Amino acid sequence: MFVLIGKIFAPLAYPLGLAAGLWLLALLCRVFHRTHDARRLVLAGIFLVLYFSQPWVGDALLRSLEDDFPQKLAKDYQEADVIVVLGGAIGAPVPPRVEVDVGGAFDRLLFGMRLWRAGKAEHLILSGGVIESLVGSDITEAQRLRQLALEYGVHDGALVLEERSRSTRENAFYTAPLLHERGWNRILLVTSACHMRRAIGVFERQGVDVIPAPTDLQAVQRPFSVGRFLPNAEALRASHRAVKEYVGITVYWLRGWL
Repeated sequence: MFVLIGKIFAPLAYPLGLAAGLWLLALLCRVFHRTHDARRLVLAGIFLVLYFSQPWVGDALLRSLEDDFPQKLAKDYQEADVIVVLGGAIGAPVPPRVEVDVGGAFDRLLFGMRLWRAGKAEHLILSGGVIESLVGSDITEAQRLRQLALEYGVHDGALVLEERSRSTRENAFYTAPLLHERGWNRILLVTSACHMRRAIGVFERQGVDVIPAPTDLQAVQRPFSVGRFLPNAEALRASHRAVKEYVGITVYWLRGWL
């Protein structure tokens, strides 16, 4: 229930959600003949969208999340008991798709496989359950990742699936028993760099020793150009991703999950 409520109300705190809220208030002001207030709210919403659509803003927000977790080559990581790869950003194979759309989740799986091939652990735990928004499929994210891992040469005996989680907290909550029953405690945790802070927090809350292994870095170094001060949709998407993560961190902290 909490996952569903979060998916419904959290977007109201994101840049477009905030702007839409301001424009809705402007409409109400207009209905009650408060034209001056309505104009201010419309302009505030436009300012919000333009501000968060600037490349330098999106990069700065993402960098504030990613800089604490620099990426290294797989060979440079310490060994661990197991590699844990978190699912996410997977689309169901609904028409016209004939296969799953893995998106950023493939970066996580690919880096997890690189760590495995580098001998950093003998097993990978693939964590991710059924996501209700993926209409028409009851196959879990973990199963989808397993199919890809097998295609890319990981043998089935190296894979352990966690198929109940629907959120970052549940990734940790349901993975922890799999670790404890096998005597594993030290993990290489693979997820997107901007997601790593929250992921580490929930796993450590379960008493797990975490080595962060970030991937899918977004805030890369870019040459200076005038275009970095011109709004675009990609920058708005970057800002959305960062704000979404900060909202997640705040909610998890308030709930006592970090």
